[in-house]
Amino acid sequence: MPGIVTTLTVFVGGAVMAALHLNKQQRDTTAHLIDGRRIKVLCMVKGPHTSRWTRGHLVIESGSWTWEPGARQDLPFMLPSDARPERMRPPAQGEGRLNHRFLVMECTSSEGDVRIAALHGQVEHVFMALTRE
Repeated sequence: MPGIVTTLTVFVGGAVMAALHLNKQQRDTTAHLIDGRRIKVLCMVKGPHTSRWTRGHLVIESGSWTWEPGARQDLPFMLPSDARPERMRPPAQGEGRLNHRFLVMECTSSEGDVRIAALHGQVEHVFMALTRE
């Protein structure tokens, strides 16, 4: 019986520590964005003429954003600067590397339809950066 209590205590303690860490990380990212400091949001992007998701970071600074494709991409898709979100949805089953923690933004641009996937806690920052005039 003492072994079960110890195991349960360690499990609950670990879950609480993980939740506190993620909450602090989210608060810090939001505070940096409000203060106008530079933040990097991990995203996956899929263009109108590409069949694969490209991993990279959306770098948001005060009043502007840029796309940094991942370092190990052969031919990375560059996110068009005029991409505007149309709707948000959870990932579909056939969307490869995406899991349930992502949200997919379907965007329009001069190059065609673009999809951007970001984690639940950070998709709001991406949406605000893309809709900012």
